[in-house]
Amino acid sequence: MTMEIIPDPRRMIAKRIYYGWIIVAAALLATTAVYGTSYAFGVFYDVFIEEFDVSRSVLAAVFGFQTALIYVVGVAAGSAIDRYGQRAVAAVSSLLFVTGLVWAALSRSYLELLFAYGLLSAIGMGGLFVVSFATIPLWFESRRGTASGIASAGLGIGMVVFPLGADLLISSVGWRRAMFGIAVLSTVLCVVFTAFFANRPSDVGADASVEFDGGESPFETAQGYPGDRTSLTSNETITSVPFLLVFLSWVLLSAPIYIVISHIVSYATIIGIGRSEGVLALTAIGVTATLARFGIGALADRIGRTRTFIASTYLLGAAMLGITFAPIPAVFLGAIVCFGVAYGGCGSLFSPLVADLFGHDDLNTSFAVMSLAFAVGGLSAPPLAGLWFEITGSYTGSFLVASLGTIVGAGCVTAASRLV
Repeated sequence: MTMEIIPDPRRMIAKRIYYGWIIVAAALLATTAVYGTSYAFGVFYDVFIEEFDVSRSVLAAVFGFQTALIYVVGVAAGSAIDRYGQRAVAAVSSLLFVTGLVWAALSRSYLELLFAYGLLSAIGMGGLFVVSFATIPLWFESRRGTASGIASAGLGIGMVVFPLGADLLISSVGWRRAMFGIAVLSTVLCVVFTAFFANRPSDVGADASVEFDGGESPFETAQGYPGDRTSLTSNETITSVPFLLVFLSWVLLSAPIYIVISHIVSYATIIGIGRSEGVLALTAIGVTATLARFGIGALADRIGRTRTFIASTYLLGAAMLGITFAPIPAVFLGAIVCFGVAYGGCGSLFSPLVADLFGHDDLNTSFAVMSLAFAVGGLSAPPLAGLWFEITGSYTGSFLVASLGTIVGAGCVTAASRLV
């Protein structure tokens, strides 16, 4: 008696629609879990200070360490993807990610929290980050901005769902159960993400000619695939002036993003706007960033992705100024909305920008190296903002410096685009 082979449901789906859109949907789920969890840290901030009896700057190091490690691990994850494929890396990363969250919920000391939330979960996040973002440009060309915008919208969705849900759970069942709830939701999202992911178009019989003029994805041609790789990103590329300029721009752009995400709840409380309004601000950033990612990516495909990215950068700086000097809650929330739009625009165009400026060859690795800029910004900006507050009793100086940095960052991208 012969056994009947169970058909691959992914191939069945690929016969009906271009499977790249399933990859986009899967990536959206992963980014929702990763960044929703990371951005929920601001809601736990005051609770952790009281629970573990640490200062603001010391606690901010957990968020900064996690953020930095996500992108440091991302470099190793890029190499692992080249060898084992996206799906295998996604599965291992998901396991590490949710294990760290469960451990965080059980933590009894600051050191445990640092290792669980800042180390173990961050290692898993790093793999999921690279799989989710670097893959999209290799499935799309003509609609690259649109696809990347949708996939990255998980950052905004996660920022809405996770912090708001965590805040409600903390007030009703305590922070430990709230963290465990985050772990359960992240597990569900990661399982679905891994189950429907595909390493390359040919694995599911997808017709890549609908996106690529040559009829094939770079996965099948220039880049190759696990086992048949011949080179990594050349040193000439990652040490070139344009690459370094874009890297510097992302260090400067990530600083205000991480400062706002980690400190906005405390900031709103301190300036008299209120803690609930601070949580609402996180939600507003999530909503506007999500909507912006859906729209700005498509707009960028029409008017130019680099040009749209630069415009979003200037808007980010202006919004940061508005947050810093907002005289009343209405102006504060208006600036927050602008911040979310700008953040969504910049974030949705990050991986397309790397692919457009530096090509498809070894994109997983070049994308991961570029992402180290987030590590620099995430590790330094939140603790420095907390330290500035402890010294001066105000966030104004750190917010202002971060705002001015975005102008320099926009100039760096402009210069890089003219040099490549």
